Amino acid sequence: MSTTTKNVSLTNLSVNIENPRFELVGNQREAIQVMIADQGDKLINLAKDIVETGMLNPGELILVTPHQKDKGHYNVLEGNRRVTALKILSNPDIIDSKNSSFAKRVKPFAEQFKKKPILDILCAVFNNPDDANKWIKLKHTGENEGVGIVRWDAQQVARFDERIEGTSPVALQAIDFLRKESCVPDTIKNKLKNVPSSSLDRLLKDKNVQQVIGINVKDNRLQTHLLKEEVIKGLTKIVTDLADKKIKVKDIYTKEDREKYIETFKPADIPNKKKKATSEWELTSPSLPSKATPSKAKPKPTPLSTDRETVIPKDCILSIIEPRINKIYRELKGLNVDLFENAAGVMFRVFIELTLDTYIDHHKLTTVNKDATLRKKVDEVSLHMEKQGLADKHICKGIRKSVNNNHDVLSMETFNAYIHNRHLSPIPKDLKITWDNIQIFVEKIWLTIK
Repeated sequence: MSTTTKNVSLTNLSVNIENPRFELVGNQREAIQVMIADQGDKLINLAKDIVETGMLNPGELILVTPHQKDKGHYNVLEGNRRVTALKILSNPDIIDSKNSSFAKRVKPFAEQFKKKPILDILCAVFNNPDDANKWIKLKHTGENEGVGIVRWDAQQVARFDERIEGTSPVALQAIDFLRKESCVPDTIKNKLKNVPSSSLDRLLKDKNVQQVIGINVKDNRLQTHLLKEEVIKGLTKIVTDLADKKIKVKDIYTKEDREKYIETFKPADIPNKKKKATSEWELTSPSLPSKATPSKAKPKPTPLSTDRETVIPKDCILSIIEPRINKIYRELKGLNVDLFENAAGVMFRVFIELTLDTYIDHHKLTTVNKDATLRKKVDEVSLHMEKQGLADKHICKGIRKSVNNNHDVLSMETFNAYIHNRHLSPIPKDLKITWDNIQIFVEKIWLTIK
């Protein structure tokens, strides 16, 4: 097997009429037209890149063999797309009239090419074309157990971009963070190489996902205000699901898809938002802030936030098996209560009643039925949960006290008035506060219904 390298004039290179990309053709001009038809936009993009770069890829030589009849001419064995692109850039008139649209698009690049043409091309010359077949096959038939080209996966491409171009995708930041943390089990770390970074990136850039797992993205930097042990919870859940193929890109393609995915999170997958670091920090930071040093002064309780636009906050995760109730739950997480307070108030009332009815049916309560008043349902459900140890007694007693106090925002009188009193309009802030007061109780209910 002998080969040499030499510069060959573009005019002395012939596009292969036996190119494996298409059926055998009669001559070089026909081969070029078939290549145009077959490659289309890809050929345009290649021509554009050649013009903008001013050269061909020096890492891949054009493979040629001497023409059998024309001395000094060569048939192209490998690199026919590149040679075709160069020929149409140097002489657009060779494009057939039936490809006029293609010719119109390539014309601006041809004009630029004239200013700095590529006339000679460094080629690897094989006297025997059969000697080139081994290398051509290796290039186009995959890894061949490591003998051929082993292509980079998405993570490896991202690492190259990070090191060469100074950019680090959000997904790669999360993967590297999990890989270096000692509290992340090796079983999880071993899966990180199988995580599709594009899907992870899609999830981590979703505002709802960010809110649930306690992160945010600022200037393409992954940040959190939580302790690392807490932020690891949600990240571990996501990378495990992606690595194990429990979810694929089609499962998280749209915003609604991602909202459905969030609902698969269990309590153990969701960070405790009260466990905060001393300050917000980046997951790529070499050192992480620790928990704030406790002071002797009694800490003030963190007030419930009503800054959100919805009745149910985005980071509230309920696993609801009843399709209609689940749909109402999602609507309450998406409907702007500040604009649609009446719709939100009525839906909220319906959601609570249907939730209680489902609990009554599921646990076969005999002390109450679906025809009972809403107050009666709350009383009996909370009593049953307390007796069965399904919810903290303080939570259950607090709920009963609130629903029976007509002056409380959580009062059943107020809830009923949202539907039956034509003179009373819900107040958005009150609806949010009401949810905040009963969220734990509702979460406990749905945890008991499987």
